[in-house]
Amino acid sequence: MSDRIINDIGDLHHMLDAAIQLEHATIPPYLTALYSIHPETNIEASAAIRAVLVEEMLHMTLSANVLNAVGKHPDLTASDFVPDFPTRLPDGETDFMVSIDKFSPETLETFLKIERPSKTQAECNTVGPRGCIVRNNTAAFQLKAISPKRAQEYSFYSIGDFYEAIIEGIEYLEAQANQGGSTIFTGDPSLQVSSKYYYSGGGHVIEVTDKATAIQALSLIIEQGEGHGHEVFDSEGEISHYYRFEQLKLGQYYKLGDEPGKPSGEKFTVDFKKVYPIKCNPKMADYPQDSQIFAAAKAFNLNYQQFLSMVNKAFRGEQDLLLGAVCGMFRLKEHASQLIRNPIPNEPHRHGGPTFEITGQEAMQIGDDRCITETM
Repeated sequence: MSDRIINDIGDLHHMLDAAIQLEHATIPPYLTALYSIHPETNIEASAAIRAVLVEEMLHMTLSANVLNAVGKHPDLTASDFVPDFPTRLPDGETDFMVSIDKFSPETLETFLKIERPSKTQAECNTVGPRGCIVRNNTAAFQLKAISPKRAQEYSFYSIGDFYEAIIEGIEYLEAQANQGGSTIFTGDPSLQVSSKYYYSGGGHVIEVTDKATAIQALSLIIEQGEGHGHEVFDSEGEISHYYRFEQLKLGQYYKLGDEPGKPSGEKFTVDFKKVYPIKCNPKMADYPQDSQIFAAAKAFNLNYQQFLSMVNKAFRGEQDLLLGAVCGMFRLKEHASQLIRNPIPNEPHRHGGPTFEITGQEAMQIGDDRCITETM
């Protein structure tokens, strides 16, 4: 049997679906941690999480562009697209779970595991074309909207390893198609999201039309998440997600030229006490139905559903909705604040928090057309 995980177009579609779910699965924990920080405190931590959130939206868009390019539409409204927290990530790491919780040393450690770099060859027990791959992981994909064929036998140490497997699959399938005079890039180019519809402070949207642009898009995701070649900064001077979070752990900024683990920039203090004590992995059932917290949690979930619906439409040809959807994600803070700043009835030492439980109910409108990212 081939050592490749992706051996046909169906495998590729499954893995790209998982990629979109993977990028989205980081948004609820990052948003919750950000919202839990007291206003006007922990400026460095808030800025770091906010920057990563914006780039996770970029990564979701890039993955959607690749999926559309190879002939399948993304579906962010699929059953169980939003995970039930706590969860494992859909690329299959088995050594940690992801929760929605307040900003804390433990939460920060989870963020570092999410964004961790791939192992070097010297660190690997087995070395294959994708780097380190752990086999015999029957629970590799936890999100039920994905039904991979052979990929459930694999687990990836890092998100970068996961995307390397997709790149390898694209190279193989396109080579096979070219031998027969065809291509796997049969999608409608009009569905591509361009920089006209989405701007991220770090990186840019890449329209995918062929193997070269697909690899460029996926490589950008790897570089922004874990860094390029285990370096702190990329070729454009942008710091990766992993090292951005590591700065918070070390209490010091990296400067260009610094080695991993050895920042030399300005020092700062992270105060984990300046955080609301929200309940870890809350559920609607935790809130009395006649309480204001229940109403606020319901409103948040409805608006989050609206956000996903708008992004889904943007990935299916209504690209002009994407900027409004991103703005809607930013404005979710208005609803989250009503939860996070108030104790749960009968649990005075625990505050409410978003549950991210999505139902089939029609979502509310997210608000006006303003987009003020600074207030996210």
